[in-house]
Amino acid sequence: MLYMCVPEIFLDANATTPVLPEISQIMQRLCCNQFGNPSSSHLAGAMPKRIIADARKAAAQVFNVVDGRFIFNSGATEGINTAVLSVLAEYTGQNRKNAILLYGATEHKAVPEALKHWNHVLGVNAELLAIPVLADGALDIQFIAKHAPNALILCTMGANNETGVIQDLQAIARAIGGKDKQLPWLVDSVQVLGKVPLDLGALPIDYATFSAHKLYGPKGTGCLFIREGAPYTPLQHGGGQEHGERGGTENVAGIAALARIFDWLLDPQQSPLQAMDTLAGYREELLLALKNLFPNLVLNQPYPESLPTTINFSVPGFESGKIIAIFDSAGIRVSAGSACSKGKPQSFVLKAMGLPDWQCEGAIRLSFGPASSAEFIQMAAARINAMADRLKNLDEAERSGLWVPDPLNVGFAVYADETSKSLYYVGNRDRVKTWLNSYFSTDEWKQQLLSEGEHKFADFTLKISETGDFCISHEKLGRALSFNDSGVILSSEYLENVETIAPEIVSSGEYSFLDVREPLETCMQEAPKFGAGGWVSQRADWCRLALEFEGNTANQPVVAICRSGGRSLSVAALVRAAGGPNVLSCEGGVTDVVHFLAAKESVI
Repeated sequence: MLYMCVPEIFLDANATTPVLPEISQIMQRLCCNQFGNPSSSHLAGAMPKRIIADARKAAAQVFNVVDGRFIFNSGATEGINTAVLSVLAEYTGQNRKNAILLYGATEHKAVPEALKHWNHVLGVNAELLAIPVLADGALDIQFIAKHAPNALILCTMGANNETGVIQDLQAIARAIGGKDKQLPWLVDSVQVLGKVPLDLGALPIDYATFSAHKLYGPKGTGCLFIREGAPYTPLQHGGGQEHGERGGTENVAGIAALARIFDWLLDPQQSPLQAMDTLAGYREELLLALKNLFPNLVLNQPYPESLPTTINFSVPGFESGKIIAIFDSAGIRVSAGSACSKGKPQSFVLKAMGLPDWQCEGAIRLSFGPASSAEFIQMAAARINAMADRLKNLDEAERSGLWVPDPLNVGFAVYADETSKSLYYVGNRDRVKTWLNSYFSTDEWKQQLLSEGEHKFADFTLKISETGDFCISHEKLGRALSFNDSGVILSSEYLENVETIAPEIVSSGEYSFLDVREPLETCMQEAPKFGAGGWVSQRADWCRLALEFEGNTANQPVVAICRSGGRSLSVAALVRAAGGPNVLSCEGGVTDVVHFLAAKESVI
């Protein structure tokens, strides 16, 4: 293909899934033809009312419920908040400082955030206590048993959204007293739906939450199970819908979609959902392809005991953002672990499991849905294997010259002299250790820290102050960039004054591209080349480019381009800050331009 405009392969099903045609047809029929309000007394309301009743009955059958009920809502987050409110409402204003709110350390953030919110708003003021997990991600059962007597609520999950770790709900039930327990128990069941059987009749779970969009239904639809006798307080009041337990007109189309999902689970022969052993085989096929791409890949989950639709891995020397960018360039969508509030993005789930920082910072989650076909998995594996072939053919980069590996975050620069195998550097090399090790073998290259003063290398001069701040200047062009410990000193006005341009305009062919992605991205998907050609500059090369770049002789406007528009904006600002020519920034990314070009060609 001329511009590598490949079909998207979506491997982030733990985040969401597409609505299957059968589901969308049901929803369209209800939205367009059977759109009556289920609260209406006339016949147009009778059919929607029956649909809701049938969906409730199907849910009870799927989960073997005999002493509880289901309330339809907008999804798991609403269900979690409703359950937490229902339990804590009894303790409003009691200032229960000696009590605790127990939750798993690897829970979805919706759980601790809901606990924190209602604990404060209701004036309960109990202590939030995270249940530690073992190295395999399983909750510490002894910890639960020890603290359960002082807890007001226990919140756990059926399976983890990042690692696919399946919790032992039977063991948790025994730890809190089994059927005779007194402690209200909430289970986030989003990831087990359609993957792991859940028997609410056999387990003393008081609240269970579900979301339709995790299993081929629409977003904004879900349900909450409530055990008979468990406390309940409506989160929202209104016109008495859902038997007075959730105000607001029901989303009948969404509920009908959820009902069809329940029908699939009740009748596997008529379901598009694959058996667990089939899904496990699919996962193995994808894992083999991943190991071909990254031979030193490390799994971050218990394997094969976790969900058969989830692979969580890290690769030494790679942060998660870099791997996502590589996959994005090849048309494959994967995701990273959750971001912590400070520092580098990390998976708090893997952190709780005690994994080292490099695994937490480089975690990638690849997940597919239970309705995936063998053909889809084969296509995904073939694409990953093709990525491996491209990676093997990647040319070795030139090592000599000026390098600033992370110019916007770290004040570090190095000049490499390949003839003498010497590295002359300024700044804290420990902060860029991973980059240094990947580019310059410590066995081959000698490293020398530059002292205060001026140091000349080819056309560049490094001037280092007594505080460690430094300036890099280009002698012939009279340009310069200044650095402190946090990287290049770049005022906000340079970023604000960068002229941006839409990808559909760029695709006209009247511009030259400055591709500022990493080599592993460009080898998966090249940027289009028009007229005067283009340039390629990876992050560690941006400062050299800013100090030397002179545009093209054809006076064709130059547009910096990357994956999504963030890096291109930074490079355009860097070039201007150094005193270079005007560079535009593409608002989208290479893929956006490629799609516009492909659309034009199909029209022609």
